[in-house]
Amino acid sequence: MHKILEAEVQNSEYSKQNKSFVEKELLLDAYDQEQKKVKNISWQTLLLVYLTIFFTLLVILPKIYISNQIYYTSKDINSMYQKYTALKEENAHLKRELEMVRYQVEVLDELDPSDSVKVNAGDL
Repeated sequence: MHKILEAEVQNSEYSKQNKSFVEKELLLDAYDQEQKKVKNISWQTLLLVYLTIFFTLLVILPKIYISNQIYYTSKDINSMYQKYTALKEENAHLKRELEMVRYQVEVLDELDPSDSVKVNAGDL
């Protein structure tokens, strides 16, 4: 009787191993078949992707254009402001020179009144 129980235990272990092996084979076959399938994108998905890209570009491109225009306009404004400050400096310098010339003319007129008459007559 002991031998019969041992035979049944061995037989049940063999059937479990065999069952396990068969299950593994079935899983591997199913995996291989799944890997061999061609996976295509449906036309709805492709259309959705293209529409998403189109609308994204539709929103982003004007923003990029406007940002570039703002950048170049600010560069122009900065350039004009630099020219303005340079002209202001030059104007102040010319006013100082004019004031110096006027002062020299007044001083020279006081020193030599005959020259001032000639200058005034030449101006007319």
